[in-house]
Amino acid sequence: LYDTRRAPGDLCISAPTGSGKTLAYVLPIVDILSKRVVTRLRALIILPTRDLVVQVKETFDAFVQGTDLKVGTATGQQSFAHEQQSLVGMTKDSYPGGSSRVDILIATPGRLMDHLKDTPNFSLEHLRFLVIDEADRLLNQSFQDWLNQVLQATRPGDPSQEPLEFKTNTYGVPEADAIAPSYLRSHYNLPKTDLDLTKAPAIQKLLFSATLTKDPAKIAGLHLTDPEYISVQVIGDDSTRPEYTTPAGLKEHMVVCNADQKPLMMIYLLHQVGITSGLCFTKSVESTQRLQLLIEAYEELNEGKKTRVAEYSSDLSVSQRKSLMKKFRAGEIDLMICSDLIGRGIDLDCVDTVISYDVPLFMDKYIHRVGRTARAGREGQAYTIVEKQEARHFKEILRDASHLSQVKTLRVEKEDLARYEENYK
Repeated sequence: LYDTRRAPGDLCISAPTGSGKTLAYVLPIVDILSKRVVTRLRALIILPTRDLVVQVKETFDAFVQGTDLKVGTATGQQSFAHEQQSLVGMTKDSYPGGSSRVDILIATPGRLMDHLKDTPNFSLEHLRFLVIDEADRLLNQSFQDWLNQVLQATRPGDPSQEPLEFKTNTYGVPEADAIAPSYLRSHYNLPKTDLDLTKAPAIQKLLFSATLTKDPAKIAGLHLTDPEYISVQVIGDDSTRPEYTTPAGLKEHMVVCNADQKPLMMIYLLHQVGITSGLCFTKSVESTQRLQLLIEAYEELNEGKKTRVAEYSSDLSVSQRKSLMKKFRAGEIDLMICSDLIGRGIDLDCVDTVISYDVPLFMDKYIHRVGRTARAGREGQAYTIVEKQEARHFKEILRDASHLSQVKTLRVEKEDLARYEENYK
């Protein structure tokens, strides 16, 4: 499991949303760890939200079938004592190097910090993989200095006089993967060998994002070893290649209107485009709730096919959000209105249309929004409703990212809106 002569190189991967980033780390982790003998916490995946943790857990569960690998989560959805029991058990004894009941842990930064501080025997010293998914967002979070705390926890503590707990084979020899390489010489008083040539701990860091940061200061804080940057982009020479890459099947549009016409324009798009599986992004939870009420009121007066809408926001409980996701995937909801809570990472392969009701202020937020559709080779549409006073700023954002040519302006005449005005008023 560990290359004791050379630390594995770290990877920084930037790829469009929906291109399979999750599988890019799930498959090699499961393949490599399936050879393990002793259960240790060897893979840690850090994600910014609980919803993403649930989604990635489902992916791991699908691929660990047929192995004896154990996958756990730490998000705060369950009691702290319950998580402690599932991760390390309830033994009161302290073991050098800790103990673990899981091989793979998927966690949010805050809950991970809680376990590092308050869970006996919880250890990251045996990690083989550290995955930071949605890396640009996580690296912008300084909650409890989580990154430095995690990196520090991956290093072995002071050598202990107590023997490590490990399994032996029939000849009494320690199993090859019972302990991390960093413990070998300090705990067994081994003579200096080529183990001492190891450049760094055996942990391999994997960073993933659709908009991976290029800030040297943030990257430096990760202490990467022989890093490689991998970017999945459209084919073209460097002069024409865009800074941000969107799925090939995505068609992008902007609709410019007066501020007082935005709700009417939203209704126009709903019925003109014929949305049956769409996401609409707003700038806040309050905007989400107001827009939902407005559309519901309009649809009550509409004599034609009614659009079924729902609010998806951080105001809802985890169980409520799960229920909404289930209904949306089943086709029981036509349009889900949300803040940027699910603008990142959540995999909804059924989405055919994305509408940005409020203009995103930054390009990376725009990319994560429109990336909810046209996933895994499918086709999709993205519309951004732009107030006239916002048009210049929005176009500058697109132009600076060499993306303006990919967003077509959709012109809507007054006559096109007239048929919807009566019920709207």
